[in-house]
Amino acid sequence: MAKNIKFTIKERYNKWWLDFYLPDGKRIRRSTELSSNQQNLTIIKRQIIPDIIIGLGKEPVEELQESKEWILDEFADEYFELHSTQIREHTNKKNKQHYKNHVSPYFGKRLISSLTPIELEKWQNRLLLKYRHLTVQKYRSVLYSILQKAYNNDIIVKNPLEKINAPKMQMNNQQKEVLPFSHKELALILENSSGYIKNFISFMAATGMRPGEIVALKWSDVDFERKMISIERTRVRSKKGEKPKDGLTKTMSSNRKIDLLPIAEQALLEQMKLTVDATYIFLNQSNEPFYGHDIIGKRFREIIKQSGVKERPLYNLRHTFASQMISRGADIVWVSNMLGHKNVSITLSTYTKFIKEDDEVRIRNIEKMGTIMGTFSK
Repeated sequence: MAKNIKFTIKERYNKWWLDFYLPDGKRIRRSTELSSNQQNLTIIKRQIIPDIIIGLGKEPVEELQESKEWILDEFADEYFELHSTQIREHTNKKNKQHYKNHVSPYFGKRLISSLTPIELEKWQNRLLLKYRHLTVQKYRSVLYSILQKAYNNDIIVKNPLEKINAPKMQMNNQQKEVLPFSHKELALILENSSGYIKNFISFMAATGMRPGEIVALKWSDVDFERKMISIERTRVRSKKGEKPKDGLTKTMSSNRKIDLLPIAEQALLEQMKLTVDATYIFLNQSNEPFYGHDIIGKRFREIIKQSGVKERPLYNLRHTFASQMISRGADIVWVSNMLGHKNVSITLSTYTKFIKEDDEVRIRNIEKMGTIMGTFSK
């Protein structure tokens, strides 16, 4: 029966190609000479393939059913539903909100197959008039993933966003984001802190851990004897009325073991006086696990204001750890591991400007490396 003949439609060199087997087992693979667009794809499905089937002496078959013409909003709902079990809940929720606010108003009621690169480029440029490059990259990333899912399911022939360059982050924007605290600033901040928040600030600045990783940290994750911390989870935002929930770390490389430095150990010993009998290391004022790190971020802003220090977000304590370690000659691979970066290039691209080395240190390192290498003489 004709239904046993499997046709595969492929795109090569901007043309549609057909790939199928004859009843005698011979494989046919050739170009239709039709340009790879949606209109010609329909012609192949409705006319060319049925004609081939008849030409092979098979009985005419019913007209091939066309794939559903998806409206972007409808397909986006399917996309987010599928991803609800594949990524962290709060990340999926955040992406849905980005789509609802910045994509749907422009293209939500359109057929996915009708979206063109020029329209999407104009959309991206309009967003750049209002938002920073990094922000627009987030919105673009959400739409790109949705369109890529449509492409992978043969709903569109190409992802139109592939033809448009992503907005590049300007160097001055990057520099504004990485503004570590100086020793003097950090001392002022700690002077105006007390209790768990003081311990939290000191611990974060001495480990470079993400705030979500810290609030999810348990006493069982700390090996005081081996001076090691196991980072295996992060705190994800819970729905109202639910208990705080732990989730996977940001990436596979975020799941790591890091060294427990003396300042970090001292912060934990101080915190132990408050929560030694609890499961989690850091608890809120009601002695309950934190739902997230938002309340800590809020308290940190208040302390910054009291200290007279230039306002910067809580996350800059992570930058403070990285920049201070690197500027004092710490091994970049070690710093990258402490931060949980996917690779060293990410660490370098963010903190290169803090790598400083005077001639004395450089010459000493040359001598050290020369000793390690040895000699090529017999």
